[in-house]
Amino acid sequence: MNKKEMNGYVLDRIENKLYSKIHHYEYESNYYFKNRHKGLAGVDEEQTFGLAFDAIRNLRVWKEIRLLCNSEEQLKT
Repeated sequence: MNKKEMNGYVLDRIENKLYSKIHHYEYESNYYFKNRHKGLAGVDEEQTFGLAFDAIRNLRVWKEIRLLCNSEEQLKT
């Protein structure tokens, strides 16, 4: 594997990991908000809101990381 192929492989892996994390936190935040009034296996409503806001915070972080990675990629080319 030459240098160009290795660089492409690394960039693809980074993009896939970012997509995976963002999709996970989007699903998690949607799940907690959808079920926030039903109660989740003995978890009270306040804890459910905490879990939802934690997922949203993590989602914002990963979206910002994706934005920074994309801007760095554009600066290189």
